[in-house]
Amino acid sequence: MNITRKFFAGFVVAAIVALGAAFTAPAATAGGATVSAAPLKIKVAPFAGTRVQVAKKLKVIVSCSKDCDAKVKVTLITPVGTSSVKGGRSLSAGSGWITGMILTNYGVTLLKNHFRFSRLKVEVTATNVSNGTVRKQTKSFLFRR
Repeated sequence: MNITRKFFAGFVVAAIVALGAAFTAPAATAGGATVSAAPLKIKVAPFAGTRVQVAKKLKVIVSCSKDCDAKVKVTLITPVGTSSVKGGRSLSAGSGWITGMILTNYGVTLLKNHFRFSRLKVEVTATNVSNGTVRKQTKSFLFRR
């Protein structure tokens, strides 16, 4: 009787494991490659805190949920004028890229005088390496002293 119970319990456990594996298997495409169903997500945040620190280097962190090729355009908007820089990099899934803008001494002085009325706009265009889908995200950040 005890052997029958163990055999039946083992059979039930094996069936549950097989069903679980069937439901968690990645979806297959026509070419045979596996593709995850979750879309590419982009995260953009200031380097420390919720606002960008007024400094010579304005730092922002960019990350992707999957392997991607990221292009970034950082624009400093002040009452006096605007300035922008562009850059790009290939990112692995979950890794962060610290990017931003380096100001001249005049730019730092200008930002210190007008930081309450200024903002940093970050535009990220990420291309998924595995399937080529493109995602865009734009965020604006205020400054802190």
